[in-house]
Amino acid sequence: MLLLIAAVGLAAFALRGPASAAAGTTPAQPGATPGWSARRIPQPVADEVADIHLQADLTRLLQGVGGCAAAADSMGSRAAVQPDGAFIPASTAKLLTGTAALSALGADFKFQTRALAPKAPQGGSVSRLYLQGGGDPVIVTPAFTAALEKDPETSGSTSTDLGVLADAIVAAGVRSIPGGIAVDDSRYESLRALPSWKAAYNIEVGPLGALTVNRGFAQFDGMRVQAADPAIYAGTALAQILTQKGVTVGPVTRAAPPAGAATVATLTSPPLHDIVATMLRTSDNTIAELLTREIGVKVSGKGTTAAGTAATIATLGKVGVPTTGVTLVDGSGLDRGDRLTCAALVATVAHEAATPADGLVAGLPVLGQSGTLTDVAKGSTIAGKLQAKTGTLDGVTALTGLVDGARPLSFAFVANGTFSTARNAQYKLQAAQIFAAFPRVPALADLVPAP
Repeated sequence: MLLLIAAVGLAAFALRGPASAAAGTTPAQPGATPGWSARRIPQPVADEVADIHLQADLTRLLQGVGGCAAAADSMGSRAAVQPDGAFIPASTAKLLTGTAALSALGADFKFQTRALAPKAPQGGSVSRLYLQGGGDPVIVTPAFTAALEKDPETSGSTSTDLGVLADAIVAAGVRSIPGGIAVDDSRYESLRALPSWKAAYNIEVGPLGALTVNRGFAQFDGMRVQAADPAIYAGTALAQILTQKGVTVGPVTRAAPPAGAATVATLTSPPLHDIVATMLRTSDNTIAELLTREIGVKVSGKGTTAAGTAATIATLGKVGVPTTGVTLVDGSGLDRGDRLTCAALVATVAHEAATPADGLVAGLPVLGQSGTLTDVAKGSTIAGKLQAKTGTLDGVTALTGLVDGARPLSFAFVANGTFSTARNAQYKLQAAQIFAAFPRVPALADLVPAP
């Protein structure tokens, strides 16, 4: 505001220029800008005006609902409404999960799923094959890939092809597995879903485990149906592919491999940065939950959701994200007990924007173009101007991301209240319009008279 007052004062002084010239000073040449003109210091004035507009717009947007908003660039905070208030974040919590996973595990980390046997293949046979899960959340079959490709929001998702493991098993000389396939998902806890989740979430997140295929969904083209046992389902899927390749396979059971088991084949996932990008772009809850458990394994040696969320918060604190007020019950944001602050969300995005090798920002949906933002502001003048993670639950709407301009702006918006599905979507659009318009300033001619 002081800058605006100064600008007005300078403008008023500028209006007296002709009188001074008449008194004997050298008049400015037509079209020239005097050295004392506010036109020579427009940036501080423009910044102040842009900040005032942004603050007012965000304050109006949150009227009547609980929530927070914040925006910052390399110069510091540009606007904030209750930035330290803790609110239900919905899927914007995946930003914290992704950042913690990349920090704790490394952007190039790869999951490994192993096929083992008591002894190396002999005479084209192994007595039994053990399928040991390593936590890879994106193992798929061709049918699941086809289902993903039908939807613009999930098309192009990163995946690990289960058929590659089957090919490697055949290449190792296996033609018969009389004892069948025994599955082992002991790397993570056996809890398939959080007890605090709504039952209706069974179509939003698959049954959790260290050995999953097709996100744990036995039916996925149309209505999703969870597999009763994700590991048994994974073993059955492998058995089916091997059978198609001419391998004779016995029953699928559950057992841990014996000590000293020989590795027959290994299935390696794509790098973690690609998996995190798919999680964010498609808002995949199963990926988020399994990454959370892997964070727990890495940091504390415990593949549990509780260990993973605690490790996530601790890891974020180490990279400079303010964690006061942050509560994570899960890694996906499905749980209504989750709480985040806009200060934490903005700091997370800013950290990742400054760490491009992580690939997190590159994986965010683009407004009107990709992922969960494909249909938001599509075809409008602001399409493509920002990347952001969305968040949606009953009475919860959120948008957090980055406006990538000459001065990148990290932003967060979260609203909690009682509003309709239509209003939920409208909040996101309005928030996107506000952040994409930054910096919104009047024309210079409206601030300072012409010389």
